Amino acid sequence: MAKYTPEEIKERIALVEHWYHTVEVAPGIFTPGSQPSPELLAKLDLPDDCRGLRVLDLGARDGFFSFALEARGAEVHALDHAPPETTGFGVLRDILDSNVTWHTDNVYEISPEKYGEFEIVLCLGLLYHLRNPLLALDRIRAISTNELYIESFVCDASLVGSEHAVPLPLGYPELRDIPVMQFFPQDELNADYSNWWGPNSLCLVRMTESAGFDVLSCAVEGDRAVLKCAVNEQASGQYWRKIESGLVED
Repeated sequence: MAKYTPEEIKERIALVEHWYHTVEVAPGIFTPGSQPSPELLAKLDLPDDCRGLRVLDLGARDGFFSFALEARGAEVHALDHAPPETTGFGVLRDILDSNVTWHTDNVYEISPEKYGEFEIVLCLGLLYHLRNPLLALDRIRAISTNELYIESFVCDASLVGSEHAVPLPLGYPELRDIPVMQFFPQDELNADYSNWWGPNSLCLVRMTESAGFDVLSCAVEGDRAVLKCAVNEQASGQYWRKIESGLVED
């Protein structure tokens, strides 16, 4: 027997002021999110069977991807800087009768001592919102044992300025083959003060590799990129990251 009737589900969805994820909560009943979440899920190439795997969903927001991987059998931990009562996460967890564990925390604060390690880490729509994306990737590497999935804004299609966008192939063709990243000190990107960086896809790949991952694939559509990555154990890379962090061992 369903926990809630369709009418009750709609009432609970209406309690949330702003939805980001589009979620089919019940047959034909969707949350009014702005992100086409199912389309991105299909592009990620995540395992169909996640039984026995620990998953960390960073910047989980309403939790679409957290609940999707829980449905595939994973033990899922969702993390976001915003408490769940300010998003749709709590409502969805209740309606779906979910066991996803929520953590209100900052990506810079994650560590294996605090949260353990994870076979799958999701970093979707997050890195360009961070002032220190390389630090975040280092923190992610510390808790990763297998795969990392990244989705991010990239500037391959345009370099966004305060007044207009210049298509790379026309304005700056040489930048397609150089790892570069544009800084947005205010709200130049989509009138959003939380958007700090716009790497091109090559820069995003190189940053991820520098943090100790092999990038297995990178797909770019317009101004978005999806990366599938796997951890590597390259000793030299680990050594120089420790040098930079002041964590050199004798």
